[in-house]
Formats: sequence, C-alpha cells, structure tokens
Amino acid sequence: MPSRVSAVPAFLYVAGLGGVGSQAALSEAESHYVSRVCRARTGDLVHGTDGCGHIATLRMTATGPAASAEIESIEHVPRARNVWILCGEPEGNRDDWMVEKLAELGVARWTPLDTKRAAWGDGGRRRERWQRLAVAALKQSCSAWLMRVDAPSPIDAVLAEIPETATRWLASERGTRPERVESPGDVVSVVGPASGLTPEEEEWLLGRQFKAVSLASFRLRAETAAIGVAAWWAAQP
Repeated sequence: MPSRVSAVPAFLYVAGLGGVGSQAALSEAESHYVSRVCRARTGDLVHGTDGCGHIATLRMTATGPAASAEIESIEHVPRARNVWILCGEPEGNRDDWMVEKLAELGVARWTPLDTKRAAWGDGGRRRERWQRLAVAALKQSCSAWLMRVDAPSPIDAVLAEIPETATRWLASERGTRPERVESPGDVVSVVGPASGLTPEEEEWLLGRQFKAVSLASFRLRAETAAIGVAAWWAAQP
C-alpha cells in the first residue's frame, strides 16, 4: 500500500542530519509542512536533506508542531561543480524570482553585488526572504545542496575568496560565446545591475582574469543573464 504522503511527496530541509538510527527534530516550518500539508503520520517514510550534500530516508516518529523522525539511511551526493554568481540589482522586484531559479539550477553561492550605479541598500530583511526562497527551491528540486545567500557586497570585498583556478566570467553583450567544457571545476560569474556596470568596473574585472561572455545576440535583463549563466553551467557534463 502506498504511503499517505505519496500524493504530496515530502522532501524536507533538516539542518544537522545525524547518522543512521539517530533522531532528527524538525523545525516549526518543516513540522507544519510534513504534518499539515503532506499529512504524514507516525511510521510514514519521507525524505530530507541537510543542504550540505546529504539525502536521508526518514521514518516519522512524531508529527504536529514539534515533529521528529528517525534516520533510516543516508547518502552523500557530490556536487558536480561550484557555481558562484555575483549579480547586481535587477529592476523592480525581480530579485525574488531570480534567487528562486538560481537555487533550482544548483548554484552553490549567490552574492548580491553592489556597484557604482546600483546598490542593494539594506539587505537584512531581504536576505532573510532570499534564504527562505533558497530553502523552498532546495525542497522543490529535491537537491542535496542549499544555495548560500550572501549579504550585499562590492566585488573587491570578496575577490580574495575566488579560487585561483576558477573559471571567471563577466556577462556582457559584447562578449564571445562560451565553448563547451568537459571539466569546468569552480565557476565564478559576474552579472551587472539593470543599469549596467561602468566601463571602469568592466576593465577592472577584465584585468583580474574575468572573460567577457555572451549567451545571446541581444541584450538581456540582469536576472535573465544570471539565470542564463546558471542554466548553461547546469547543462554541462
């Protein structure tokens, strides 16, 4: 007989998964989701991830506002590559949609990029929302890896964190088309804001081993360019 939760598959975010046989206490949000939305009952099997590369099979041991589950099995899922996107502010309220899609495409890290023409301003409350969207996308895509969401920052503040061997892209309508790669390794891509990067900012990045690339023969919105870059890398072997 199929599980009660088969109609609404329960894929949970459970930070700090332990080993097989250990108990996992679910957060308030995940307790509500598995108990009220998925209608799981004690004894039902569900699946979950810690967002750090592990996916576990869980057997519910308690439901309700403080649900818990026992870990029956757990596996590690390696990440194919680390894709880090730094993106300037898009127009309107398109940042939420962008964050959701970047997380679904498996981006490892997203940094809201402050530039001379556009700054994100107070990113505190927005960052909390972005993190919730990243968790929702993690669950929707049944991924083992949660996208890291940074606070808004200028590029020079994080430059030292970029691996020396990483592939570095600068999204630009004047760039060249990327070639298919077999072993891309770490990837770092900069996308300017809706108002664009200044010529000085572009030259600064090109002088630091960023390569200007274009995924279309026409101009793209900031959020479209960011998602296009993520999709291109997600499609690589």
